[in-house]
Amino acid sequence: MSSLIDGTRSRPASSRPGRGRTGGGRVGGGRPAPNPDLARKLLTVAFRPSGLTMLLIAAVVVVTLVSASSDLTGTFGAIATTWLVIHQVPATISGVQLGVLPLLPTAVMMWVVARRCASTAVHTDSRDDTLRLVGAAVAGPLTITAIALAVVADASAAIPLSSPNTLAAFGWVAGIHLIAASVGVAAAHWDRVVAEIPPWASAAVRPATAASAALLAAGAVAVVVSLLVSWSTVGDLLARGNGFVGVLGLTVLSLLYLPNLVVGAAAVMTGSTADFGNVSISVFGNIGGDLPPLPLLGAIPEGVAGGIWPVLLIVPAAVGMMLGRDCARRIAGQDSVLAVLTAAAGAGVVMALLALAAGGDLGQFGTVEVLWWGFGLLTFAWLGLFGTVSALFAMWFSHRGHMKDEVAPPTAEPARTVEPELAITAAATPEDEDDENTGEVLAQESAVVVTKVVEAEIVEESGEPVQVVTEETVEIEVVDAEVVAAPEADPTADSAAGAEPETDLPSKPQKSSD
Repeated sequence: MSSLIDGTRSRPASSRPGRGRTGGGRVGGGRPAPNPDLARKLLTVAFRPSGLTMLLIAAVVVVTLVSASSDLTGTFGAIATTWLVIHQVPATISGVQLGVLPLLPTAVMMWVVARRCASTAVHTDSRDDTLRLVGAAVAGPLTITAIALAVVADASAAIPLSSPNTLAAFGWVAGIHLIAASVGVAAAHWDRVVAEIPPWASAAVRPATAASAALLAAGAVAVVVSLLVSWSTVGDLLARGNGFVGVLGLTVLSLLYLPNLVVGAAAVMTGSTADFGNVSISVFGNIGGDLPPLPLLGAIPEGVAGGIWPVLLIVPAAVGMMLGRDCARRIAGQDSVLAVLTAAAGAGVVMALLALAAGGDLGQFGTVEVLWWGFGLLTFAWLGLFGTVSALFAMWFSHRGHMKDEVAPPTAEPARTVEPELAITAAATPEDEDDENTGEVLAQESAVVVTKVVEAEIVEESGEPVQVVTEETVEIEVVDAEVVAAPEADPTADSAAGAEPETDLPSKPQKSSD
């Protein structure tokens, strides 16, 4: 579904239906009729996917009959029956009912229908046009199904083919195309869907899709590993094809039924049981029996299950943890738990529907089935339990991180204490440096003293108050501290006159001798 959501594009305003000159009138004075452009697109949705499917079916049936050197008398009956088989309608041939039908053709057809509906739904604005689109996507296949039922009833007089249940045929066809069309339309109008549902429901869609895909992927890995382990048995079954055509037919048939076996493997991993006639498979124990000579079934293990098989239950637990993490990332707070439960319920419904479609009667071999409602409940339980735990842990870690951010005090740089006497002394002896450099150093030290002395309070042991040195004070001290060299006096003249040498200090006042 994510590929459908990402693949839809917005349409230009000029192509909006009902806003141009080609706008339709009203049907019976009520709802407006679709314009000709939309009507043409609805016909395309109704019959193009179904028509292409019928052409492909006809080509495959003709090639198969010719390759088998068979009579072409029942060609139309075989084509009509294949159409019904693709829609999971059980077929009865020579009095034997075949209810186990391959899922791969059905999945491919649903994907094509969903893509077609998504590309057409982009050009619809109103809800009425959307409903017409879904109705057209279902009405076209139902029409072809009615024709196929009539052809099968007519061909049953010439070939050993029985007509299926009419209600079952229409029900399967309508349900499959309704699901596919709804998914395509929802993907095209995802923004509208999100606006009309709660946030926790919209946040559960992608995690539910990812969880379902993860379970099926785990089942596929288990099937592939089992095929590799039992490759000798698979090779013996392929050798029964007696020639290239037979081997090719068995290979194609195995590929068509591969999704069915994947669904069964996923069910076994959740703790459910998969039955193939008399054969029963579970992580807690197997029951052996006869199987059809299909190479794909060589992947089914023989004998009693080993003691380490319950380790496979880790798979749904891990998928549940992943589901909870994804939901917690998309929505915060308690709504993440609601999203987890919704996603788990959605994944359980999907798995139950797949299990229902993957099983059926297999003639003399009995019934092939996975307890569909048990598979759905187990999927919901595993994903819901471990997903909720994972979401709660994510909430706890997130809350703990916020609490640390609020409690942590702001970091401050420690104040540096600068002795004012050193600064004044450095300023009072400028003869150690050049005049230009001395001025720059004094300016920098003055700035440091202003900043640091104001911030830090210096207390001396002598108890004398320390005067706060400001920028003005430093400048005054620098000016007063300039040392002016006294003019050199003539020592000869001074000694001759018997006078005392001059000093730059004021002399004391003389007292009168009188």
